[in-house]
Amino acid sequence: MDEEKQPAQEQLTAGQAFVKSIRPAGCALFLIVAVLVAAVCFTAGRDPIPGYTPPERASYENDLPTLASVLTEQVFPQLPEYGLTAAVTGDTVTVTVERGNFAAARSAILRYFPQDLINFERG
Repeated sequence: MDEEKQPAQEQLTAGQAFVKSIRPAGCALFLIVAVLVAAVCFTAGRDPIPGYTPPERASYENDLPTLASVLTEQVFPQLPEYGLTAAVTGDTVTVTVERGNFAAARSAILRYFPQDLINFERG
């Protein structure tokens, strides 16, 4: 009967165990990384063609050759790394990406022009 009862050790949750194991310096590093990730996420949408303002949608919606010429004369020279060409095909303008990152080229053009008027192809 002389057995001493040891107090039950409190079980740590997963979060408490993580914080205890990384110590204060680890917590500070974790917070710094979280702030940097948030900053990158909020500033990632840079303007692909700085200062460019596209014409009104109505000005080329029913005139696809005008849209193709606007792309060829004003937009493609600003994005030379993709080797872009445009041609009117049926009821849309087909933009061909010859080189570089296809998704980045497509995203840069769709930032200024509606997707329903433009088809994209790899060159």
